[in-house]
Amino acid sequence: MRIVGSTGRPEASKDALLKALKGAHWPRLSLTLVAPGQGARHQTGYAALVLGTAEPVLTRVAFGPAFGEAGQRALAELLDAFAKHGARRLFEAALSPGELAALTEGETALLARVAAAKNPLSPERVPVG
Repeated sequence: MRIVGSTGRPEASKDALLKALKGAHWPRLSLTLVAPGQGARHQTGYAALVLGTAEPVLTRVAFGPAFGEAGQRALAELLDAFAKHGARRLFEAALSPGELAALTEGETALLARVAAAKNPLSPERVPVG
């Protein structure tokens, strides 16, 4: 698994993820936003896990309202980039904070846990286009 980005740095993490996906066949990709726990979407942070590349690509926790306007903007831009490139498999999953920390440190055994916990991304978050 390839880990990119920096904790709490939304713009840098978005750029690092998009750079890691350069040359990918986007319609084959799936994006899962992984949160530390359930609920409190208005204040949580997310890591982004992309499958469908030669190796999974994961960002550290850097997106969403936990990181203010910059975190919300980077998340919206990331979702928009996936939509514009034809990727339609968008999911979200919640892990315990400890599991998410272990995942972002490279614990690949937790990829199966993410797959089991994922649900389609809430319709209000899916970009049109």
